[in-house]
Amino acid sequence: MIFKEVESVTSKIRKGMDSLGEVEVLVDKLCGAQTRPSLEHERTQKLKGRDLSKPPLSIVVIISKLDPCVRSPIEPRETVLRVGSLELDLIDRTARRGSRPIDLLPREFKLLKYMMQRNDQVLTRADFIKDVWHYKFVPETNVVDVHMGRLRRKVDGSNEVPMIRNIRGEGFLLSATPAPAKNLTGLRGTRAARELTPTNSNNV
Repeated sequence: MIFKEVESVTSKIRKGMDSLGEVEVLVDKLCGAQTRPSLEHERTQKLKGRDLSKPPLSIVVIISKLDPCVRSPIEPRETVLRVGSLELDLIDRTARRGSRPIDLLPREFKLLKYMMQRNDQVLTRADFIKDVWHYKFVPETNVVDVHMGRLRRKVDGSNEVPMIRNIRGEGFLLSATPAPAKNLTGLRGTRAARELTPTNSNNV
């Protein structure tokens, strides 16, 4: 039914007939913004008050009107992040590694989310300060190391393969497996590869 209306309006435009009211009502129908009675009422009112001195609408105008509600699909939002056995629920704000729940503080949750969205990449302290703490400068502080040490102790259990690692002189990295450094995105040169080590309490 709706396609017949589109075809009818398009035909009128091509013949040079004014159809502003019909086009606007048709857009509302496609968007599902109004009920049928109100659509018919508005259609009648707009057709009565149309200005015949205006030039007919072009196909481009129709497309531009339909674009927001017809041609742009709604992209699904990612609500759960997964890296290996590590899982972060962005809605419930919970974390677990396998069947083991992980109790995170708000800042730790933000840090883990940031790293999971960039897994297998080396992230510098400046990256964390800018994107997690939202500072416009990099202060002389070990706040990143302190929080990262606490986060690592929660994410990496005593009998589990470390997922959060410290790249000395570079930054931090989260990876599901202890893959060769040369295969991890973001590592720069052999120096980083040689210095790939798990974060421990001595690094905070």
